[in-house]
Amino acid sequence: MSTTTATVLLEGFGYLEGARWYRDELWCSDIPTGRVYRLQPESGVARIATEVDAKPSGLGFRPDGTPLVVTHADSALRRITPDGGTEIVASLSAVAVAANDMWVDPQGRAYITQIGYDLFNGGEPQGRPVVIVSPTGEVTVAGKDLVCPNGIGLSPSGDTLYVAETFSFRLTAFDVDPHGQLSNQRVLKQFDSLERDALDGLCVDSAGGIWVTAPFSSEVRRVLPDGTVTDTVRTHTPGHFVVSCALGGDDLRTLYLCTADTDLERMANNFDGTARIESVRVEVPGLAIP
Repeated sequence: MSTTTATVLLEGFGYLEGARWYRDELWCSDIPTGRVYRLQPESGVARIATEVDAKPSGLGFRPDGTPLVVTHADSALRRITPDGGTEIVASLSAVAVAANDMWVDPQGRAYITQIGYDLFNGGEPQGRPVVIVSPTGEVTVAGKDLVCPNGIGLSPSGDTLYVAETFSFRLTAFDVDPHGQLSNQRVLKQFDSLERDALDGLCVDSAGGIWVTAPFSSEVRRVLPDGTVTDTVRTHTPGHFVVSCALGGDDLRTLYLCTADTDLERMANNFDGTARIESVRVEVPGLAIP
């Protein structure tokens, strides 16, 4: 297994989430500031796509290029309008508590995760489903007993959906049929302990490897579909959380990390912390979002 350390590209953010590489830019949500950024990390260019006072988190893109953002505070799916505003596509509050990350498939179907309980005010963890929003805004759910389902993404063939369960410290997989329905829920990789192996964001490369973040260990791990861990990337500064990741750059072989100097107590205070974009070069390229 190879182990490398990331380098710092950009600083000065609050708490970055939802990293996605799209059309030569790294998109990220800065939860405490309400901003969704469009970044060119190597040049330092940072543009604001929208500002929304509802804790933006997961990001994705419809086939026509329309950006979508999940807002954590009101558990809603919104589209970002050309003038920089947002419009609610679907309210998720009936089926989600603190909607979180998202992956949008090539048909425009959004798969959305959720914290699932009042994490920062002493709530008890509860098993929750994945939320699915159709291209026309219909809301359904699939799966069960996911404990803080978080990072989410599809395999290269699109027939498997991966979900990182934060407080069960495991990767879970589902079969995906041609209509986007989920079945055959199963554990792909069970890690060992909450203290080291709580999981957060993920991205999938073109060979089917799953890069998943482990914030308490300050590292990202590449996991094969058979559960083998092949690579580990550590944050530039030991002890910093690594929250989200995305493969991008000209050849899709740059792994971008959203890292944060924070802890759970500070996160309870409106995600207090300071965030960076870090990166490392990897061997296997990512998957381009159409």
